[in-house]
Amino acid sequence: MKIHKKYEYSFDYIQKKLKGKKDSFGMLMREIIQTGVCTECGTCAAVCPVLEWDRLAGQPKLVGKCTGCGICYNQCPHTITDPNVLMGKFKTGYVINTNIPEVIGAQDGGTVTSLLCYLFDEHLIDAAIVTKKNSDHSWFPVPQIITIKDEAIKASGSVYCHSQTVEALMDAVRENYRSIAFVGTPCNISAVKKMYNSSTGMLKYFMRANILTIGLFCMDSFAPEALYPFFERDGIELKKVKKMNISKGKFQIYYNEDDEPVKSYKIKDLNKFKSSSCNFCTDLTAEEADISVGSVGSGPNKNTVFARSGIGAEIIEDAGKKGYLTIGPFDAIYLKSILSLAKLKKVSQYNLRKRKAFIGRQVKEEEEPKIESKLQKEQKLSLNLNQIIESRRALRVRKEMNEEVKTLELSLTNTIGFILENLKIHIATINEVFEKNVWNTKIKELFPYEKIEINYPLEEKDGDLKLEKVLIKVFTGKYGKIYSKIYDLTPKKY
Repeated sequence: MKIHKKYEYSFDYIQKKLKGKKDSFGMLMREIIQTGVCTECGTCAAVCPVLEWDRLAGQPKLVGKCTGCGICYNQCPHTITDPNVLMGKFKTGYVINTNIPEVIGAQDGGTVTSLLCYLFDEHLIDAAIVTKKNSDHSWFPVPQIITIKDEAIKASGSVYCHSQTVEALMDAVRENYRSIAFVGTPCNISAVKKMYNSSTGMLKYFMRANILTIGLFCMDSFAPEALYPFFERDGIELKKVKKMNISKGKFQIYYNEDDEPVKSYKIKDLNKFKSSSCNFCTDLTAEEADISVGSVGSGPNKNTVFARSGIGAEIIEDAGKKGYLTIGPFDAIYLKSILSLAKLKKVSQYNLRKRKAFIGRQVKEEEEPKIESKLQKEQKLSLNLNQIIESRRALRVRKEMNEEVKTLELSLTNTIGFILENLKIHIATINEVFEKNVWNTKIKELFPYEKIEINYPLEEKDGDLKLEKVLIKVFTGKYGKIYSKIYDLTPKKY
């Protein structure tokens, strides 16, 4: 059965949705002018009879009533309105759900698992690369090579965190698997695509294996080191969780797949746990995959699926013919939600996150003890960072002397990639073994790559700066000490 290609009709539909909004000029202002993306080319004012270019302000201004025709927004060179650009080109679109009893209810339509079952049964692949949940550390992602259908069923379900699946792929190629299905998020699919086409040393690997890429729609990925402790503090027992799902702007957690979610969060309330790289990703639908699969725009317990290559379309349709999948055509009505989300991802290419917090001393804070006992030190060591933080520097500290205002200007940046909470900052001047001019403050949370700036006052002697050694220590409520360094400000003697 050949699926009728109805998606062509949907492009006209979505173009009308993107054009002609009553706040078209408002959209232009919010997305382009106010975000600093505007290049002042003046196209919007040139094509619209009620806009003119304000040379003083360097932006368009209304000189009449906006009719919502959309011409200013759609002619701007930096707005993204073409469906092909928003979600990538594809040969055929489908709405799919599984026919395999063990897979029903595992995750949305169960399409990915069903395709893997079909590929193994038909001996079309030797191995597949998937992400499973860590049995020792519940819900942490583990990339794995699987070689049989039963392993594909056990690996079903989504883990909304980054997974290093490319490493597992390279292991599979080195182990001489010849035909491999690779399941991954858009960023991992793009990595495989680049490796496959690379002219710099990858030929000896990829001439030995054929790789079918199955891409997963991805809006956000979360840092498990930050998200899961938040869930636990909120009373969720991760060992009891059977399923996590993102649907209609909510992150839902299930103890039983057939029951209502035990907890549901608005995605915007979890943004602080989001991986920082997601702020700059522009690919929602895995545009470079052979087959792209997601839950957006298909209704409950179904998947939206795009066949982007000829082999992808053939595999989907043959799996449907042989009873693994129930396949329906993708129609125009489903495009609205997909392109709305895809548009949010595309405009993220203009994001540049520069958040600063200027911190002053909290005079009511209790001072750190001047001398620590061995027991206190051992207690702090027991609270030290987990293996992930131990292997990466959590904070970057830059210093600069400002002799005019007699301060040491410190800039602290979160470089760990996930949120740091309940920071305690301790700064003091060291005179031999004693601390003086002690300065303490607390920071409730420091987002990935967020920067705080601190002006630490320096002492004077006879009108000149008294330069000594300055100690900087940073603690978190959960991980203990994450930064400790003494900066020597004294003049060097030659």
